[in-house]
Amino acid sequence: MADDSTGVSDEENGQIENLDRSKNSSQDSPELYDNVGISDDDDPEIGAYTPPDQPNRNALDKEEIKNFFEKKASVDILAQLSGGPKRFYEIDTAIVASHGTIANRLTEGAKLGLWEEYFQYPDDGGKTKLYDLTSAAKHLAELTEEENIRETTEQLRDIDQRHTDAVATFRDKIKGDDEAE
Repeated sequence: MADDSTGVSDEENGQIENLDRSKNSSQDSPELYDNVGISDDDDPEIGAYTPPDQPNRNALDKEEIKNFFEKKASVDILAQLSGGPKRFYEIDTAIVASHGTIANRLTEGAKLGLWEEYFQYPDDGGKTKLYDLTSAAKHLAELTEEENIRETTEQLRDIDQRHTDAVATFRDKIKGDDEAE
């Protein structure tokens, strides 16, 4: 039955009353014009920077490291970084592997604590992402130097390029034969 004075049914009136009871009273919550002073000085945790979890740079998990170095391009990346910090482009052009494989290995190696990623901000603006060995991985890098892995990686890259060029030349000659017929 509708309330004649408001045109609201008893059922709707009951719902409105329930809503009114469920709301917080104005005394329970501050108004916008209340001067509630919250500043970073009141609580040292507010606005504080929490660095992401970093692997322990002093202790590497030997089993994970062994498994990592079984993967394609992982040893080659270590060898490239043994010569000092490098950009992705420098590593990518030195190693015969896909861009995706190199990116994945760089990420995995950083998570394992073998190298770290950081940004360098040149004077001309912008930023450059670099990869550099951690102190815990220096002894592994020395092993790659003993085995001349960086040099053999460069030789492999050169041979791969010569092979790619030879295949392209072969294909060009075959195209020429088709046009002559």
